[in-house]
Formats: sequence, C-alpha cells, structure tokens
Amino acid sequence: MKERDSTDSGGQSGDSGEAVPLQIASAEQLARIIDAAMLKPQATRTEVEHFLEEALLYNFGVVFLHPSWIGDARQVVKGTPVKLGIAIGYPHGAHLTETKLTEIDQGLEMGVDEFDMVANIGRLRSGEHMSVAKELERCRRSITSKIFKVIIESGWLTDEEKRLAAHIVADAGADFVKTSTGVTAPGATPADVTLLFEAVQGKIGVKASGGIRNLEQTLQMVKAGAARIGTSAGRTIIEEAKKGL
Repeated sequence: MKERDSTDSGGQSGDSGEAVPLQIASAEQLARIIDAAMLKPQATRTEVEHFLEEALLYNFGVVFLHPSWIGDARQVVKGTPVKLGIAIGYPHGAHLTETKLTEIDQGLEMGVDEFDMVANIGRLRSGEHMSVAKELERCRRSITSKIFKVIIESGWLTDEEKRLAAHIVADAGADFVKTSTGVTAPGATPADVTLLFEAVQGKIGVKASGGIRNLEQTLQMVKAGAARIGTSAGRTIIEEAKKGL
C-alpha cells in the first residue's frame, strides 16, 4: 500500500502516540477532506459539468461519479489536486466478487485514484465473516496502491457488528472504513463514527457519509474521528466554513 498522509489515513497522533481526531482550522483544510459526490442516476451532463467546476473551485479532495462519467471527469480534474473516485458494488454490495473485481479493473483502466466499495452486508450480518474478509482481501490486492475504502452500512448493524466489521476492514488492508452509502441504510451519526474510530485505533481512517448537509454536522463528524466526509453538499459546507471557521 501507499504511504498515507492525514487525508489518506485516520486523523493525527497525539503526544502519547494514540490516534486523535483531526483539528480543522480553516475552510481550505476542510475542503481537502471532503469527498464530493454526484451519484444521482438522473444527473445530466450539464449537472455533472457544473459539479466538476464546483469541485475545482472549492478544491475538494476527491470527486465521486458513476462509471459512465469517469472518462469525462478525468479530463477535467487532470493536473489538479482533485482526485477521482468511483463506487464499487454500489449501492447494495450484494454483487458477485468477480463483478466487483471487474468494476475495479475498469476503474484502474480509467485512471481512478480512490475506490469506495460496499461490503456484502447480508453475509456480514449472517456471521459469514470469513467470506466477507476474503472478498475484501481480493479487492485490496486488485486495487494495489490506490486508496481503498469499505462501506459497511453502519445504520443496519448492531454496535458489536460495527466493531467486528471495522476490524475485518482494517485487517483486509483497506485505508478507510466508511459508514454508509447514504442511499439505502440510515446515514452517519457521530456515535457511529466514534465507535469506528475507537475500534480501528488509528490503523486506518474513518469516513463519515450519508445525510451530512451542513457545517455543524460536518464538524461533529470530524470531532468524533472522521478523517473524510462524503457529501453532495460540499459547496454549502465550505461556504458556511468561510464564515464560521
């Protein structure tokens, strides 16, 4: 795996060496941990182009789009600090492993920088932990040096299942455990982010996603331990941050 800075991993190390949440001091710093998403299936080319222009204007860390727009987006973000991300097994995670691997291969061919993959939630909740782990490990090997985040749909899991999922994700070599797709299960909560942050103990990062629409929610997630924020409301959040940070 690649060496990771604070936006690629989980927060910062305190004097004791333990992981501590990020400290956000400016709107510009906050923008760099935002994974901006345009994943509406009905989005038009005009909407996608506006989204990408906005991402460059605010200097978001990553943009996430459906695969059919990745080629267009690559031409726009090429040579800028904004990275290109793609969702794998989206949004339910119940794809065959081979299908997820094919999606990963296609993403790599298109020059994608970051991969957010939905775990097989049904198998996880069924106690088939080895099956889930093997799939994640295969996908991690395929993604190689790119950033790999695993979505566990924390809103569907018990606290015990969340901790177990976080350990499986970390042991599989992922870079982040991510709360939610924001499509099906309930979205991120500060309590879930704290639970995941404490579970992984700084080994990997936590990405909060799902229902994050304003600065107050965003800062709550960062305080709880999120090192990345997935949202479709990046512009609103950063405009608020310019006035409130």
